[in-house]
Amino acid sequence: MRTINLKIIGILCLILGNFFFLATCSTIAVNNRFSNSSQLVAPPEYLLKRALLFGRFDSHTIEENYSTLEAINLRIVFFQPFQIFHFINREPISFTTQDQGMLLLDSFALGGFTVIFPINNNSIAVMNTTMGTLLVELYEDKMPNTTANFIRLADDGFYDGLVFHRVIENFVIQGGGYYPNGTLKISPYGPIDLEIHPAIHHLDGTIGMARTNDPNSATSQFFIDDGAQPRLEPGGSTSDGYAAFGRVVKGIEVVRAIAQVETMTKYGGMDDWPVEDIIIEDITIVHP
Repeated sequence: MRTINLKIIGILCLILGNFFFLATCSTIAVNNRFSNSSQLVAPPEYLLKRALLFGRFDSHTIEENYSTLEAINLRIVFFQPFQIFHFINREPISFTTQDQGMLLLDSFALGGFTVIFPINNNSIAVMNTTMGTLLVELYEDKMPNTTANFIRLADDGFYDGLVFHRVIENFVIQGGGYYPNGTLKISPYGPIDLEIHPAIHHLDGTIGMARTNDPNSATSQFFIDDGAQPRLEPGGSTSDGYAAFGRVVKGIEVVRAIAQVETMTKYGGMDDWPVEDIIIEDITIVHP
């Protein structure tokens, strides 16, 4: 088993595909960074008691108390502290109600039977801001070009230190283009073509690409919808619409808080700029 210590962030256990939540509480104790053996990740008395099948609103509870999981090429990402456990072989592991993580890949045995997750291979963007952390699923399966551009910029550290420069409550929070002093930062990769998928809509928490009147002018700036925004879809305020390429899966309350801050006009006519800068500290991409 391998562990990768990155940084302390957020909460909750997310399992992608059809979403799963695992109820959680205490702390992971892991000493070794690299190991080929199974690893106890919490005291047995706090072992997994229930799993929630989560489709954003619906859930299903497994009442039985299971003491172990058997991992088969399973990766577990815990968010407090940020650690990745990659079980390479078929290994028994102790899992608990204690912590926050995201289960990715294939299958594992729960108690006496095997659980197969319907999964996708979408990455998660962990966006740390001065007002909190957002976890954003990136729809790589449906928006490959737009997500690839965002991921490349994030991996480069392009967004680190930039601000949310346009904040409008009940509309969008927009960032990814300006430093706190109002200086524009230009993407080294240039504009990308507009990408639209009929199954992706501008719902509450959707992340999209900002652009000019030219539909193929998006570069680095993105926005997050504060509430559903059907006018941003094709045929809304413009015939082409705006590329939606992911959605906040944890931290919508941070979006709400940002959207409600006091704004002003700054730097020669930039409206809706927060009075106190809201800085994107960094964006880390967690790949499945």
